[in-house]
Amino acid sequence: MTPHIKLQHTALAMALAAIYPLQALAAPSAGVAQFIAGDVNVRRADGGTTALVKGKDIESGQAILTGASGRAQVRFTDGGLVSLQPNTEFKVANYVDKADPKEDRFLVDLLRGSMRAITGLIGKRNRENYKVTTTTATIGIRGSGFNVGYNPDGSLGVTTELDAIEVCNAGGCVGLTAGESVRVINNTDAPVRTNVRANVPTPAPERDPVTVGDKVNSDGGAAIVEKPPASTPVADPNTGTFTNLTAVAHYHIPPVTSDPNGSFTGPVASASVVMNTGKVSEFESSGNVFKPTVNTAAGSFGSMATNDFIGWGNWATATKNGSTNLAQLHYIVGQATPVLPTTVGISSYTLIGGSAPTTYTGTSGTLNSATFSVNFDPVQPGGPMLSVNINTSFGNVVENFVYFSSSSFSSGSGAVKGMFTGPNANRAGLIYTGAISPAGSYSGSAIFQAP
Repeated sequence: MTPHIKLQHTALAMALAAIYPLQALAAPSAGVAQFIAGDVNVRRADGGTTALVKGKDIESGQAILTGASGRAQVRFTDGGLVSLQPNTEFKVANYVDKADPKEDRFLVDLLRGSMRAITGLIGKRNRENYKVTTTTATIGIRGSGFNVGYNPDGSLGVTTELDAIEVCNAGGCVGLTAGESVRVINNTDAPVRTNVRANVPTPAPERDPVTVGDKVNSDGGAAIVEKPPASTPVADPNTGTFTNLTAVAHYHIPPVTSDPNGSFTGPVASASVVMNTGKVSEFESSGNVFKPTVNTAAGSFGSMATNDFIGWGNWATATKNGSTNLAQLHYIVGQATPVLPTTVGISSYTLIGGSAPTTYTGTSGTLNSATFSVNFDPVQPGGPMLSVNINTSFGNVVENFVYFSSSSFSSGSGAVKGMFTGPNANRAGLIYTGAISPAGSYSGSAIFQAP
């Protein structure tokens, strides 16, 4: 090829490069920012920092930094979810999603602040390839959801919501089941079990609306003006006595050396509930008052203030009306959906929480997976219908063609009872029971999120 022809080819290649960017070299997206509030930035692998906005892709190697009023939620390509709270630095160290258990990676770093995580498909394909690294410990998943946050003294708190996780450092490893917590003081002393949940605050950003004449941002739009810190503490919306809730519970009646006729699943009914920061300390339903003596696990989503609260838990021992002793009481309480949607077609909800199943003798198991699908179409034959498939270490609970006409539902066998909560039935919770040989049963709770 002559020098003249070579020069023409070189010029053509340069022109094509200008017209068609080298998209093949662009890093694949690890996820997308689906919620942003307050001061949130993303730091690229080259060290540059830009504001993070809703809908922006997050790539492997990037870090997300939230300010004093900042919060962010990232949905990863494998369906996993991470919620970041104020003053947090979170790095996507190595993320690979190729639907290949050998190549997939979910390796992230929490350098400060706090976060909540729900495992996606990578953790289910190969849980050894899902790790959250902090300055003092590494968290490996054996389940589906957990909270982790740094305390003011520099120690680390970790709480699991569903199934199990493992927290390890140079001092050793501690396995946690649903609702359990550990505190990690440094990277050499082994994690220590504690009753204090991980410090994962969820403050709502307070903002004043702007009017004509206020400042504008770089895009010409109205600039948001942050309120100064409140001079007095704001009351927790999930603390107090609430009478507008719905509840369902399952418990065993000691002695539990045998199980026939020794268990009870209460009806879905109105309830008065006493709570402290979202944790149920007492509830009254169907004329009976239930109180825990040993509270094993508890969790919640939503807020009383926004009418989308749902809570769940397990009491290893409890009392009814102050006189009857109970064992392994699983409950759900929530603000029932006032008007059901009428969406045509099947909606598949996602498992986001629940208490680990227990047997009538108190043996604790794991909730491995669960599916919940519903068709709200009121004109289909039979009316609105749902299907549930619960997979546990004790066995499966499968209920199909469960018809309902209100926010509560119950299968014909009574193995599944629950309710829809929040506006537009954005969540659902249920209590499930299953049989084990020779003559016993197990029970647990599961919470789901609408797509």
